[in-house]
Amino acid sequence: MNQKFTENLKVCGNSKDKLIVLMADIDTEKRSIKSYLSRLSSESDGDFGKGRKRQVRIRQLKDKLSFLTEEREAVRTKLGAIKMDQKIMNKAVNSRSVDFAHAFMAAAERKLAKDLFLELELNAAEMLSAVK
Repeated sequence: MNQKFTENLKVCGNSKDKLIVLMADIDTEKRSIKSYLSRLSSESDGDFGKGRKRQVRIRQLKDKLSFLTEEREAVRTKLGAIKMDQKIMNKAVNSRSVDFAHAFMAAAERKLAKDLFLELELNAAEMLSAVK
């Protein structure tokens, strides 16, 4: 994946709306490339004429489509993780009391190694930011 996409994904963070917009942008670019590729493949005397130059351009476009597919899959995976986090949060909210959650946190802090507990706290903060 290219650096620009990685930065865009990082900027989106856990915002479901921003990730959906990013996925829509990827889909738009894919459609545009597919349309251009279709025209390029069907017109023998298009922008790149005939021969090697035309074949190189077709290969470049197919490679770009492949990269865009990988990028879309990364966004879809992140959206799936956010959806799963939301599902788990909803289940926890509806099935247990607040007192249980506090007791669970206290027990986790007591039993887990400090670095693991801090990692879990960061994951919980990310889950909460995605839900809101």
